[in-house]
Amino acid sequence: MHQPTWHAMTTDDVARTLDTDPAHGLSAAQAAERLTRHGPNELTHEERPSPLRMFLGQFANVLIAILLAAVALSAAVGEVVDAAIILVIVLFCAVLGFVQEYRAEQALDALKKMLSPTTSVLRDGAEARIPSAQVVPGDVVLLEAGDRVPADARIIEAHSLRCDEAPLTGESVPVGKGTDPVPEGAGTADRRNMTFTGTTVTYGRGRAVVTATGMETAFGQIAREVATVETVKTPLEKRTEEIGKWLGIIALTICVLVAGFSIAREAVHGTVDFPFIVSMIMFAVSLAVAAVPEALAAIVTGALAIGMRQMAKRGALVRRMPAVETLGCTTVICTDKTGTLTRGEMTVRALFTVPPPAGPVAPVGSDAAGAAGAETEVTGSGYEPKGRLRAAGQGADAAASGPPPREVQALLLAGILCNDAELLPPGDSGQWAIRGDPTEAALVVAALKLRSPGSEDAAPDCPAWLAAVPELPDAGCALHVRGPNPRVEEFPFSSERKRMTTVHDLSPHAAAVAGAPYTAFMKGAPEVVLARCDRVLSGGEVRPLTEADRAAVLAAAEGMAGRALRVLALSMLPLEGDANSAPLTEEDAESGHVLLGLAGMMDPPRDEAKDAVATCRRVGIRPVMITGDHRLTAEAVAHEIGIHREGDVVLTGDGLAALDDDTFAGMVDKVSVYARVSPMDKLRIVKAWKARGDVVAMTGDGVNDAPALKQADIGVAMGIAGTEVAREAADMVLTDDNFASIVKAIELGRWIYDNIKKYLTFLLRCNITEVAVIGGMVLLLGPDYLPLLPAAILYINLATDGLPALALGVAPPDPDIMERPPRDPRESVFTRDVTTFVLLAVCIEIPLFFGLFLYDLSDIGTARTEMFFLFIVIEMIIALNFRSMRFSIMQAPPHGWLLLAIVWEVVLIVLLMQFAPVRDAFGIHMPDGRMLGIITGFAVLVFASMELAKVFIRKRMGTGNGLPG
Repeated sequence: MHQPTWHAMTTDDVARTLDTDPAHGLSAAQAAERLTRHGPNELTHEERPSPLRMFLGQFANVLIAILLAAVALSAAVGEVVDAAIILVIVLFCAVLGFVQEYRAEQALDALKKMLSPTTSVLRDGAEARIPSAQVVPGDVVLLEAGDRVPADARIIEAHSLRCDEAPLTGESVPVGKGTDPVPEGAGTADRRNMTFTGTTVTYGRGRAVVTATGMETAFGQIAREVATVETVKTPLEKRTEEIGKWLGIIALTICVLVAGFSIAREAVHGTVDFPFIVSMIMFAVSLAVAAVPEALAAIVTGALAIGMRQMAKRGALVRRMPAVETLGCTTVICTDKTGTLTRGEMTVRALFTVPPPAGPVAPVGSDAAGAAGAETEVTGSGYEPKGRLRAAGQGADAAASGPPPREVQALLLAGILCNDAELLPPGDSGQWAIRGDPTEAALVVAALKLRSPGSEDAAPDCPAWLAAVPELPDAGCALHVRGPNPRVEEFPFSSERKRMTTVHDLSPHAAAVAGAPYTAFMKGAPEVVLARCDRVLSGGEVRPLTEADRAAVLAAAEGMAGRALRVLALSMLPLEGDANSAPLTEEDAESGHVLLGLAGMMDPPRDEAKDAVATCRRVGIRPVMITGDHRLTAEAVAHEIGIHREGDVVLTGDGLAALDDDTFAGMVDKVSVYARVSPMDKLRIVKAWKARGDVVAMTGDGVNDAPALKQADIGVAMGIAGTEVAREAADMVLTDDNFASIVKAIELGRWIYDNIKKYLTFLLRCNITEVAVIGGMVLLLGPDYLPLLPAAILYINLATDGLPALALGVAPPDPDIMERPPRDPRESVFTRDVTTFVLLAVCIEIPLFFGLFLYDLSDIGTARTEMFFLFIVIEMIIALNFRSMRFSIMQAPPHGWLLLAIVWEVVLIVLLMQFAPVRDAFGIHMPDGRMLGIITGFAVLVFASMELAKVFIRKRMGTGNGLPG
């Protein structure tokens, strides 16, 4: 069915099409019928798995299947204890994974906020407050400042109505709303006669007819797009499957080869019997279990779980375990601007006042501008009223020299009085908040910086008119200024007027600044306010406004706009009479004003985001800004934060739409900023990067980010300012909305992957040696010359796969963890350093074991004892050396857990050797001095070979230079 273009229709046509009465709303019967037909005004959420399904999902893993098969085989041949131990490890993995994922889902549920619990509507001609889930198409909703819009609606009445649409469009400045139709082809951001689900009314009031609810809203359409995006596996999931597959093949091959060959050889000689077949199966299973690192799943799960806990401590909630690791190989971060890279809090950055005629008017932003007194810098950022005012160009430690000039005081007095916003002190969140329009709130904060709380930034002398404000923080800060200076008349802002004027009965202190006790203040677009001024407050005196002054003000406004500042002009008009005088007309209140100056403001970048972007650049990760904001603003913020550099391309949504896929694919790596883009544009950008083979992370908080969050290799949503749809689509939710948490996540991801690789290399080296030596001897000499009995094989396997391997899984990161470029996402786990260490075992350890066993073959008990203790000592030495695969043991010494694990294993084997039944089960005896000397010599040789291998790896990979050690 064709959806009407509500924004292109007149209000009468909208009401007629929806069969509603704008003056009386729907009747109760109509509302009930439409609720049945259209359903509740709610989004369809992704179905969450039940706890049981989540637990069983932990077993859907090739490696776990191999281990369960090993349990069955071990139990079948009578090794019940070993089967039980392996089963405990499997269950531990499953429980740990379940607990972490379940806690993550529970925490995510706690983060959810209702979009709009209740809504004011007209029903049967009377105002009613109803649950927003019961809003239906045709309802007439009543909107006021502070309201969340419950559904998409066509505005039919607007009084200075402005809405914050950043969650939907990315537009950082509230959008003025009206009732006139707009062109049919207008995009969502340009439909100024519509309000949308999930957005907020920041100023004014109005009425609107609901045109869509639930999944039919713009919000819902994006949620539907998210549901159609395929979720891809992370690199760690792919690599673990690869390892599991090959280990399964190896284990099966070993079982068949060793058992089959031995049984066949005995059958040829006619000596095969059932006990022999059972003994060979037990040996083959022991060897197969030795080949499979059964703790791999525990290490992977444990390392990821530790990463999740570390991330949670740093304000990040991971919904899927492998997502932690994915950040470690991220090559591109596509990030939203508003609220992610920026604070999401409008802040006045500069004030401009007209200097006396004798002073030269330098261009705004130049070094001379501050010297001439044309521009005043406002320090601090966000809504916290901490900062000060200083002449532009002065250093950060420049001393204040008393109260600011009269014109600056008057400008800020106008800003706080001609204003409806209020600053709210920190609550449970510890953050300052506002009530009302962010632009107006920025003016309130700027004025309050004239009397910052006692700190290094505190103003030395507070103007008398501001002295009534108590020591901050305090609720209703602005009210303490407005109370003694009551508003007696108002001419509100509208998109047509582009200005707001209020008339006040001023206190004596404020009147001293304004020049009269009865004064009108105006703020608005610079060209609009300037046209209504014929005088200027300059050098503390009112004088005629010259053409040169007008040119200077317009040039200043243009200069501020060029720095991506939103510019407002402010003026005042001292009036005759008092509050009891006859009401003023709009013409009387807004003509012949005295220009006070300009205020330039912007949503400032987060300080920590600048550092995070710098770190990303240093480690070879490409940050890309994608925003719905204007090009000029986006480019300025990207330049300040370090994302946009000389030679980079800035592309708008229209420019992107004009490019075919091939052309865009050829230039995607040159674009650092995308402005005025749609949600599907974001999806296209992510796909283009992924087509190049990059691992893409997408950060964002708005509904517009959700499809790209789902499509990206890892989606990172904001928990505080983020929308429900974005959080549902993401793999990770930043509970502190701090972009800098991404950098820590990248470090943790690299650390986790490194530790998994250390563990895997350690076990592969040890297990390959075990299998090659033990299996090779049986194939070479026959089953009469087993180098180790099954019980000894299983003990060695459990000893090495146990605590030392687990300790490697929690080893501290290498010194160069954040100096390396991202891993190639197509890179196998079996990298050059891994294969180097495995080949080292083939070239050194296997020949040593073979030689020693064959040398003492005449005494099988002695040969087995040497093999047993040599395996244990060599593998402990390898574990100590694998604290780092790149750095010397002096540069990266073993950590506490690894030393504790080694000590425990040594103590345990010493104790076990005191019991004759244990020695008999292992087929060994107590070692003598000669044997211990041989083992020590071999251990030193292996240690030295590993240290030399690390030197080779560092030279080939270009790491280790200049690092500590």
